[in-house]
Amino acid sequence: MPDHEHVSPQDPGLENSPTVSKDEAGERPQLNTFGMHEPCYWNDKKYSDGATVCESHRLYECWNGKWVAVSQC
Repeated sequence: MPDHEHVSPQDPGLENSPTVSKDEAGERPQLNTFGMHEPCYWNDKKYSDGATVCESHRLYECWNGKWVAVSQC
């Protein structure tokens, strides 16, 4: 598993991408119409698609602009 950054809980006053469960996310999204995936934001920090972060022992992966809870960390 790739390295991941430990982060603080999302601050509603900062830019954050939505967090969803794997069930809510469905299948891994395809590229957008420009052939790219959207980045994700966590407390104003930009992460590329596929990046992972750990918050409160929950591992989130950036899936085309959404943080998907994928496992424990």
